[in-house]
Amino acid sequence: MKMNLPGLLVILGLFCAQASFSQENGQPSPILQSIENIRSLRQELNTLDENVTTAEGEELESVLLQRQDKYKLLVTELQELSILANQYTKDGGDLNALLGDFREKILRTGAVLRSDIDRYREQLEKNNKSRDTQTAEGLKSYALESKQLDAGIELLVEYIEIVKAMNFDASPSVDYIVVNLPKRLDNLAGRIRLSIERQAELKKILDVKTDDAETQDKLVLVNEKLDIDTNSLQQAIAIANTYNLDASEYQTLLVKTTGEISSDMFDTDVLSVLLRDWWLETKHSLRDNAANVIFKVFVFILIIAAFKLLASLVARLIRRSVQSAKVNLSMLMQDMLVSLISRFILILGLLVALAQMGVSLGPVLAGLGVAGFVIGFALQDTLGNFAAGMMILVYRPYDVGDMVEAAGAFGKVKSMSIVSTTVLTIDNQTLIIPNSKIWGDVIKNVTAQSTRRVDMVFGIGYSDDIPKTEKILEEIVSAHAKVLKEPEPVIKLHTLGESSVDFVVRPWSKTEDYWDVYWDITREVKMRFDAEGVSIPFPQRDVHIYKEST
Repeated sequence: MKMNLPGLLVILGLFCAQASFSQENGQPSPILQSIENIRSLRQELNTLDENVTTAEGEELESVLLQRQDKYKLLVTELQELSILANQYTKDGGDLNALLGDFREKILRTGAVLRSDIDRYREQLEKNNKSRDTQTAEGLKSYALESKQLDAGIELLVEYIEIVKAMNFDASPSVDYIVVNLPKRLDNLAGRIRLSIERQAELKKILDVKTDDAETQDKLVLVNEKLDIDTNSLQQAIAIANTYNLDASEYQTLLVKTTGEISSDMFDTDVLSVLLRDWWLETKHSLRDNAANVIFKVFVFILIIAAFKLLASLVARLIRRSVQSAKVNLSMLMQDMLVSLISRFILILGLLVALAQMGVSLGPVLAGLGVAGFVIGFALQDTLGNFAAGMMILVYRPYDVGDMVEAAGAFGKVKSMSIVSTTVLTIDNQTLIIPNSKIWGDVIKNVTAQSTRRVDMVFGIGYSDDIPKTEKILEEIVSAHAKVLKEPEPVIKLHTLGESSVDFVVRPWSKTEDYWDVYWDITREVKMRFDAEGVSIPFPQRDVHIYKEST
């Protein structure tokens, strides 16, 4: 809010006119207190206004800052008074009887504020006829007067809100905004377009005369004026939207000028205007340059083909580099690097080709930004999968080719992407699992290590020879070619079960030989036990029968 305007003093004076009201007149105490606060602020502001006329330099800046703070307090008090008055009405009080002719004074304040705005606008237009904004002094005075006009309009908007809050008629001021704000928008749009043309001319001069100090100074001033006008336009658009005025044309100009895209100002009307302007520019370019169209199309295709070839070549080089034994990257990281770099080259080639065709890249980039925003919003549910994919990419709990158990599935990792993992189960089923499901659960990587321990349990009867059995198991394990010597296998009598004496057999093997060792040793144990007369007991139970005498 712009608080440092003399127009506020008009409201202030009118409210202070009621400071003589007393409790005996039936006025509620909170309203009396609010009016007393306003009266006190009025006296302080009078003193500060007198100091403004005499102060200079840093003292002037200090006084202006003090006055700005007082205006903020004043607006707060005015809003508080409007709330109290509104509550007084809701409680059954007669606000018109309470304020009397003060209501008319409040409403007449709107006319004073509207008159102030007209005076600011006339002063700005009058001085612009003789003022040169391409000089520092001229631009400084322009900036002050433009900000004064903007503040006046915003002050009137604040006044409207206060009047509405007190249930008074604000229609004259609302009508004034509806009629005059579009004129302000048109005026600002014209100045912005003029500044853009001057900016382009000065840049062309600097392309030839890069060290021209005078031109550089003018370009700085033009850029500053453009910033002043775009800020004013942004404020005016915000007010226009509040009063349901069509400002899509000015929003489009603001996007083209600043290059900023925000959800608050960007709607379907603005998007359609941007696309329409891009199409018109393209169509006019084709019509006016028909002789060069075929050549440009040929150049376009040639550039796309060249960048596609370059992307393919770079992708192969990157793939070869990341697959080097010296670079320890996961398959997901390798695929992502190759994909990102190749796609970046293709997009760069497309932009270069469009630029050679004479297409303005500003609306295209703005459209791409909007498309990215819309797509990102529509696919927000996949962001969790994307984040989980990034965590998998960084911490690498598994890679392509690993046997894993995750999200309730067990199988071999067939492929990975940034949002999902494809697992091929042992019975040849293909499972596509979202990365968020995997990262949020326990991940068991069976093949992460180069060696594994094979855990087996074999039971013999209680009457069998234990040393003989140990010797048989040791011979079987040591004779197997795929059992590793280090770590050394473990063969121990483990438990005395209900029906058997159990031995644990724990040899080590390479991960890829795990099941061969497990199956071979199990088969050989059965055959040797049979040959050596070692029993493998069935579960059994002793039953005792008691005979009762009769």
